[in-house]
Amino acid sequence: MDGAPGRVVIAGGSGLIGTALCASYRDAGYAVTRLVRRPAGQPDERCWDPAAPDPALVDGADILVNLAGAPLGDRRWTASYRETVRASRVGTAQALARMAAAAARPPARFLSASGIRFYGIDRGAEVLTEDSAPGDGGLLPSVAREWEAATEPASAAGVAVCHLRLGLVLAREGGLLARLLPLFRLGLGARFGTGREYWSYVSLGDAVNAFRYLSKRDGAAGPYNVTAPEPVPNREFTAALGRALRRPVPFSVPFAVLRPVFGGIAAEVFGGLRVIPARLADDGFVCRHPDVDTAIAAALAGVRRPRWAAHADPHEPPPAVPRGGPGPAARPRNGIAGPAE
Repeated sequence: MDGAPGRVVIAGGSGLIGTALCASYRDAGYAVTRLVRRPAGQPDERCWDPAAPDPALVDGADILVNLAGAPLGDRRWTASYRETVRASRVGTAQALARMAAAAARPPARFLSASGIRFYGIDRGAEVLTEDSAPGDGGLLPSVAREWEAATEPASAAGVAVCHLRLGLVLAREGGLLARLLPLFRLGLGARFGTGREYWSYVSLGDAVNAFRYLSKRDGAAGPYNVTAPEPVPNREFTAALGRALRRPVPFSVPFAVLRPVFGGIAAEVFGGLRVIPARLADDGFVCRHPDVDTAIAAALAGVRRPRWAAHADPHEPPPAVPRGGPGPAARPRNGIAGPAE
């Protein structure tokens, strides 16, 4: 693709990543269309039905993005909700892929979210790259495999499909960090499980930048791990969060205690996966928040949106945040600031 802005169609554009990504595309001059399942209420919205996908919705788009999926951490994991989690990911990806394949002018690129649970629930200290074998067992590993396979109609039609295997996205506004912050602020922070389970995280800004980078990267296709290059055991992650908030982390919480809070997803959320972004790194992508301290600092400091508009060359991301987070002038009281997006 050339460097000129074009048209982007996004499913799941109202979530944590989607909201920030839409803003980033708009900043760069792209025309953004958000697909919604309710009646369209904004000029940039178009109503769509995954059960009856309309190829005209993506006809002529330069980039199609799929971020749709039922939330993982705020419901009890009943049998019906497990099916909702699967259908909202696999069914939506398949519907979008069929739309792209059937369009008179298919999108040049389809960026479809996936997750690092593709690699399983817990693989200890094994370093996992895009070449690592998929994991067995558990709901989320099977969903991730089906999620990626569902995009095959688009690939068969010649669309370049990228599967972005997202790690734990760090932001105040949502995800795991938003659930941990109230406890840690009260001095009730804890490491989870044995504390040795690796957490592969990524700042919201770096996640958005990865989507933007792959939007412009000639030849991009296949799986890409979207994580920081320095995953850490959760005892180190929770210690870093405690330092950032200037609070102790005195407790240890076994998985059994987490089930009432996180339901049946507890083991799959907190199990250890040591994932690194090998393909992005090999391609020259630069992570702005490569370590746990800078990633947490970015989330707490309220990094609103990556400033990609001023960077036409995808090999030149914005300057990195200095290790240790923002300087004194940018650091809010108590390490907390406004919205993370």
